[in-house]
Amino acid sequence: MKGFFSALFGWLDRIRRLFFNALFLLLVLLIAVALFSGRQGLPDRVALVIDPAGPVVEETEFPVPGALPLQLGLAAPQQTVLHDLLRSIEHAAQDDHIRVLVLRLEKMQRVPLERLQAIRRAIGRFRASGKPVIAAGAYYSQSQYYLAAAADRVFLAPMGVVALEGFSIYRNYFRDALASLHVNLRLFRAGRYKAAAEPLVRNDMSAEDRAANQALLDVLWAAYKQDIAAMRGIKPERLQQLLDHPSRFLAEHHGSLAELARAEGLVDELSDRTGVERAIAEVLGVTTDDYPSISYRDYRRMIDDGRPGARRIGIITASGMILDGEQPPGTVGDANMAEMLARARNDEHIRAVVLRIDSPGGSAAASEAIRSEIARLQQAGKKVVVSMGSMAASGGYWMAAGADQIWASPTTITGSIGAFGMLADIEEGLKRLGIHTDGLGTTRIAGGIRPDRRLPDELARVMQLSIQDVYRRFLKVVAEGRRLPETRVAELAEGRVWSGADAKRLGLVDELGGLDEAVQAAAKLAGIGDDFSTVRIKRRQKLGELLLQRLFGSSDAWLGMAGVLPGLGGPSLAAWIDMLRHGGVWAVCGLKVE
Repeated sequence: MKGFFSALFGWLDRIRRLFFNALFLLLVLLIAVALFSGRQGLPDRVALVIDPAGPVVEETEFPVPGALPLQLGLAAPQQTVLHDLLRSIEHAAQDDHIRVLVLRLEKMQRVPLERLQAIRRAIGRFRASGKPVIAAGAYYSQSQYYLAAAADRVFLAPMGVVALEGFSIYRNYFRDALASLHVNLRLFRAGRYKAAAEPLVRNDMSAEDRAANQALLDVLWAAYKQDIAAMRGIKPERLQQLLDHPSRFLAEHHGSLAELARAEGLVDELSDRTGVERAIAEVLGVTTDDYPSISYRDYRRMIDDGRPGARRIGIITASGMILDGEQPPGTVGDANMAEMLARARNDEHIRAVVLRIDSPGGSAAASEAIRSEIARLQQAGKKVVVSMGSMAASGGYWMAAGADQIWASPTTITGSIGAFGMLADIEEGLKRLGIHTDGLGTTRIAGGIRPDRRLPDELARVMQLSIQDVYRRFLKVVAEGRRLPETRVAELAEGRVWSGADAKRLGLVDELGGLDEAVQAAAKLAGIGDDFSTVRIKRRQKLGELLLQRLFGSSDAWLGMAGVLPGLGGPSLAAWIDMLRHGGVWAVCGLKVE
């Protein structure tokens, strides 16, 4: 028997070693494939397939090594980096191998209008090179259709759908639900329009929030309709009628959504996949439907961006919530930003910096720390131009306020100059369960920040005064950066969000345009004309992060989520004030525009 178990464990040990050796070899193979794939040449006539997956983001997130054990077995949500998409399309316009652009958009999720407009402009430049663009799909969401409309020919499946509906902002409101659970929420805010926390303390949208949202939606929807009109020749009034009375129009086409789309000019042809493949093959001049093609991801890896010249414009991206310290990609850590800005400051070849901001806000202290680093860069004699993405609100605007110039898209969401904080307690709910809290402290405020105790009035006054102080600082930062009287800034503040078009009219931004225009403006301010190159200054990544990014691709990420509501964890007064100080400025959290 002893010999049997000895032999058994010997075989198990061999199997274990064989398994882990095979796993190691597989890992090495994956790394090698990731590092060296996509470097082969292209056929003479090839189609570039634009097939974005997931949301289109300014900066990607990818697996964090420490989180991998918790996330094994979960599907990796995909993301598409805007810069990679734009660079691929722009390079393809000058590439003689690429003869046609094919848009396959079924995996792309909703995308902010500002980013859609940037991609549309790139597609327009591709078409201007004399090459055709074909869009094909069985279903187009509102975001997907916007890009499809930029094509020369738009194909839709015979039973397909163009799912336009307009823009909206709807939220759930929880005041009664929380009251039924005997949860008491205290909201402290500065700014009548600072509505991020309203769903927790109201049952409906406030009049102020409704007015601000209506103005914002009007700008976005008008821009969407005007762009569709320019691309497809459909009058905005006709599109509005179509979406206000869809059943009436649909009845005229016997309930066929695809026929309605063709009749109204939303698409050019109804065709199955075989017909679409044949049309693409004809453009390429091949007889088979199995035409040569390459995905933009593989194509992007083949593109040589070249070496930057002696005169450079540095581009730094600040994308995501603004937080303290070092943070992973997809968030804005003040320590990471300080390091990138310092590199730009110390690089003699970089003559100016364009800061690309796409952020809803976050930590007030981190926003101020980044703003001061920007000022330090300016003091070193280098110009700073801000290019706002789809959103540069609250703390995002705090960072931007002192730049030499601020550029925004007409559909950028910005402003939200205000502050708020929130505290919850469940004292009443515990009492109903027969749980009571009692004790003593050495001061009137000792032990006052607890989830099982109602907030003392004295501390409530402390919280509100702290919020007011953050707000005053915010107003001063904007007034000095924008060279506006504080009284005027106060009129534009109150936590209200503005479209980029309105912000330009009100003096909160200087010019309307995208990243390219901001780069040109930075070169002009630096006095270097057109003789410059751009260089992207990126957050330094650790070896593990680089390997994971190579393995999983810049479009794939495992996303971890965590939520914290101040007060539920029972922090000390000092801890709560620290959270308030670092998180006192927030953006339009929960603002969703489809």
